[in-house]
Amino acid sequence: MKKIIFYIIVALLIVGAVFYMTNKSFVLGRVGMSFANKPVDAATTDSVGNVAKDGKRVLVAYYSWGGNTRKLAQSIHRQVGGDIIEIRPVKPYPEGYKATVKVVKQELDSGTLPEINVAKVDMKDYDTILVGYPIWFHREPLVVEKFLRSIDTTGKTILPFATSGGSPIEASVTTISKAAPKAKLGDALLANDKGLVNPWLKKYNLIK
Repeated sequence: MKKIIFYIIVALLIVGAVFYMTNKSFVLGRVGMSFANKPVDAATTDSVGNVAKDGKRVLVAYYSWGGNTRKLAQSIHRQVGGDIIEIRPVKPYPEGYKATVKVVKQELDSGTLPEINVAKVDMKDYDTILVGYPIWFHREPLVVEKFLRSIDTTGKTILPFATSGGSPIEASVTTISKAAPKAKLGDALLANDKGLVNPWLKKYNLIK
């Protein structure tokens, strides 16, 4: 009888640990990225004044906390060409995961959009904007919303792509459409499966 109780307790502890880690992933969408925020100099990530392949006018704009979304954005940029810029909060998020969760929740509760640092580009130079981000609390980070609200997206095609620890991308599409109501919103890509990236890019004639 004691052995049975022991095994039940062990099983409950395992289930509880899995549930805890799963819910942590849902909060900040952590997939394959480091446990700490690692700032990278904009000079090493931004590239503007380029011509996209086949003469298309394309901008890749993204926010990345732990590096996973940055790698994805850079991979996409290598394929489609054009310009790429990283969206950065003026006040960087904490390096630790728990501290970042706390700050993000405070931002969401207050509804205040954080100030951002981003390369100055002329939106008239682009027809298509690929916007990348991690899923935080089932939506895009507020720095991404701030970016979209700070530029003229009238008539632009916006293609959202995201990384996530388990949360779907659909809720972020709703908030993005509100931040850029005059843009044409294409299908969003949840790129946890990298095999989905090329078919998505081909759908919008960004690669052959």
